[in-house]
Amino acid sequence: MKKKESYSGLFIIGITAFFLGCFMLLIVFGVGVYRNVVEMQNQTNSLRSLSSYLLTVSKVGETGISVEEGAYGKMLVIEDGDTGYGNRIYVYEGELLEDFGKIGGKLYPDAAIRIAETEVFTIEELKNDLLKITTSAGSVYIHMLEERP
Repeated sequence: MKKKESYSGLFIIGITAFFLGCFMLLIVFGVGVYRNVVEMQNQTNSLRSLSSYLLTVSKVGETGISVEEGAYGKMLVIEDGDTGYGNRIYVYEGELLEDFGKIGGKLYPDAAIRIAETEVFTIEELKNDLLKITTSAGSVYIHMLEERP
């Protein structure tokens, strides 16, 4: 009878160890899947926020939006009233920057606000004063001349 009890004790320990092992594997795989989901969600949010930023900043332009050729390529210029100053958005070393300063003046990428990382920043002028701005996040369409109340 003792042999039967010892075998049943070993059997219970074996089953318990098996379930604990399965539980640990489930935790390890679950953590990996969760990490991947969060990483993809963060990338999506970053891309979405870049497009939203460009749309929002274009709506705040008081007198107009234009495209200029700068020291680092094409840049989007959003004028600040009739002051001669404005926000200049351009790419420098893989980052989209916003630099406030005199329109047509020198750019200061070291002092500019870093918006997001992007390898792509192209501005196409389409018909009817429409701009197509393409970044790593996708494309955004902006009207150059907007009627202000």
